[in-house]
Amino acid sequence: MSMEPSSSEDSLPALPKGINRKPVPRNPTLNAVPPKQPQSTHTVSALIYLGFILIGAARFNWRWIVSGTPLLSCSLAIGELNGRRVFPKIPLWFAFVFLNSIYLVASTSWILYWTFIGICHTAILISSLYQFSAVSKFVRRYLGNILRECHFVQDSISLFDLPALEIDKDTVGLFVVRGLTFSLSTLTATAYGIEVGVKLDEDMELMIQTDKVVVALFRRITIGDVYANVKGRDEMTFKDIHPFPNERDMSKDTMIAKDTLLLKAAYTSAKEGFSEIHDEFDEAVKEPQDSDQLVRKLSPDEEKARKEVQTLTQHILNTSTSHIAGAMLRRIAKERDIGDVLDSENNFRAAICAHIHDQPTVAHPPSKSIRLTTLSHNKHPKFKKFLHRLPLLYRLLLNPISYFHPIHIRSVTSAGSGKWFVSLMKNHFFKHYSQSDAEVRRLEGRISAWLADANFAVGLTDLFCTAQVPVDTDYDIECKFKIGDLMAHRTLPEAVNLTQVVHLGGADATFVLPSYLLPHHEHLFPTILTDFDEMRIEQEIEEAKGTPQAVRMKKDLERRRKDETCMKISVHGHLPALFDQQLLNFVAATVKATKVIEVEKGHEELVLKRAATDKLEMEIRRVDSLASESVKSTDDNVSASSAESETATTTSQNSVPSSAQSVPSAASAKSGGTFKARMNNTFKGMNTKIQDGWRKAGIQTVNVVANDRWIASIVGRIMRKLEKAQGDVGYSGLIALPMAEYRQRAEMESKLLP
Repeated sequence: MSMEPSSSEDSLPALPKGINRKPVPRNPTLNAVPPKQPQSTHTVSALIYLGFILIGAARFNWRWIVSGTPLLSCSLAIGELNGRRVFPKIPLWFAFVFLNSIYLVASTSWILYWTFIGICHTAILISSLYQFSAVSKFVRRYLGNILRECHFVQDSISLFDLPALEIDKDTVGLFVVRGLTFSLSTLTATAYGIEVGVKLDEDMELMIQTDKVVVALFRRITIGDVYANVKGRDEMTFKDIHPFPNERDMSKDTMIAKDTLLLKAAYTSAKEGFSEIHDEFDEAVKEPQDSDQLVRKLSPDEEKARKEVQTLTQHILNTSTSHIAGAMLRRIAKERDIGDVLDSENNFRAAICAHIHDQPTVAHPPSKSIRLTTLSHNKHPKFKKFLHRLPLLYRLLLNPISYFHPIHIRSVTSAGSGKWFVSLMKNHFFKHYSQSDAEVRRLEGRISAWLADANFAVGLTDLFCTAQVPVDTDYDIECKFKIGDLMAHRTLPEAVNLTQVVHLGGADATFVLPSYLLPHHEHLFPTILTDFDEMRIEQEIEEAKGTPQAVRMKKDLERRRKDETCMKISVHGHLPALFDQQLLNFVAATVKATKVIEVEKGHEELVLKRAATDKLEMEIRRVDSLASESVKSTDDNVSASSAESETATTTSQNSVPSSAQSVPSAASAKSGGTFKARMNNTFKGMNTKIQDGWRKAGIQTVNVVANDRWIASIVGRIMRKLEKAQGDVGYSGLIALPMAEYRQRAEMESKLLP
């Protein structure tokens, strides 16, 4: 006999026969249809605000309507109705009250009124692009026809194949941005594939590259992994190019330049470097095409254009030298079964930086560039004069920019070649001392062997940089850097093998500059020291003699005499610190070489001083001999004239004893002079031998007492204590900045609002 399920148990399965199931009470509200929700209070408030705005626009004066306040309020109210309002977290009533309050303040001055009009109408355009799809489609369609070089995808503008910026004023270099995207809704600019190459001097070049930089306007600047390499003479790309000025005619110079010396050098270096080293780089560098197009044109179709933008952006990221080097290192580590070496991100970044050290400085040079000298030359004289007379305008612009744009860098890894370090130590440390002393040669061989075969990378992680440009010139410009982690690696170029030699728990640095070093602030320069000022300061120093203020005033007086200002720098490292044993051996060898070179340098100065003394004595002897010969010739002439007036008898009688007496006196003088000279030479030889003996004894003492193990043990004890210590260790001082260059560029004109 089957049982019919009740209506309340329609959804339950049938139970077997003989089992009676206890009915379960049901909640009637579960199956009930939810009632219709009332209209949102935000929608009602938006309609109320919209009504007030329309009534106010009909009754208020025309200045309120022209200012754009009612239009912007209507735009926000309609965006609230559509559910796509900008800044949805801000209440609509607060935005309405805030806009009208700003208008009331701006209406009191014509300058504030017209400034408010420009800002308000710009805000209307941006809010309409975000809130209303019809407006955004209209702008993308018609603005895309006008700006064919730009590409609009939703609310973003994308640019590719941008011309490079040539740095050709005080030094030479190239600044390349491969792609740029700007979002109107978030006011965020994103740069892809940034490469910088700068020639610092004739024997040094700096290469910097990063894959992505995000600039959120008035919020933050975020930079990814940055790789910086310092190259020597043989590794440079722009070694044959000299800084500006050159012979080109600036009046006929075009804005966009082609086939410049910097572009040719960068393209030649990139082509040769990629073709010789890795086949994977062939697609990254292509020969520049001769075309008048500034940026790449994309398809007008929005969906297709979006895919093309994503493809181009991904291509830029995939063809960067750091990305390709990372892929190659992973493959090599996998083939050699040493993947644990690259497990740490710090080790991986150090290996990448050392691997790309031999790569071209600018790996992806564009076909065109804009010269920095062209931009500075094309500045209109009236505009330049206007900016020069309003130094307050610079401070008002730089103050919010520096305050609202703190910089966060994920990591900075810089590398240098060990061969370059060896050449620097050879030219500036060992010099010629290794040729005169065997111990110096041995120490130089040890130090060079540890340096020459490897590259060295210094990694900084989690950098946070802030700057403060004051509006009041009584305050100084301050730049602060905070570093989360600091370490140094030694790596071999041809192998995935790196050793961590230094590891600090972090660091911080502070730079303080006087505010009068800003452009167009010549009226704040310190005056040139006059004789009267110097006498007054010397009198103040004499009155404050024996106090710390006197020492400080002496330093200030010396700086004023040299016409210099100073930048204050303060750098601190956070303990504890870890050091590798190979680094300790290197430090021990360097300390010992320093001591030996100090002994050799002292002996060399003594020899030079002795040679100068001998030369001075020889000059004195030569002058004395010349003077004695002149006196003797004069006496002979006098005696000859007197002899003519005397008789022959008297002459014959007096000549014999005089001659007899003159012979022994001359002989005694000669013998006395020879004995004195011999004694002087004997004592000088003894002094020389004694000093040489002391020098050799000093060097032997350094070799015996200050041997490698003893120095290594002393250095090791200090380093071991630093591994457990807590606190900071650092340096604070002043760096001199000559004022002559700033005074030459000064334009002394009257100022408005200085």
